[in-house]
Amino acid sequence: MPQPDDTPAVSQSQHKEQMIPCALCQSPGPVHFRVRSNLIKDWTLICPQCWYRIERQPGYQYGGTRKASRRQRKR
Repeated sequence: MPQPDDTPAVSQSQHKEQMIPCALCQSPGPVHFRVRSNLIKDWTLICPQCWYRIERQPGYQYGGTRKASRRQRKR
């Protein structure tokens, strides 16, 4: 049965799969930023808490935001 807001129901196991760990601190979360800098050469997904340290590094580049809830939205 559809929920009142018409968003698809997501099981807890599916939700946990979408919670990827931060590449720096390993804490899982629903939002990560794709970044790189002179010290981190490859594109890396980091949490908002670690992002504040990375954005001040030389050569910092922002490559987008990954949101776990994006897969639940209607198109």
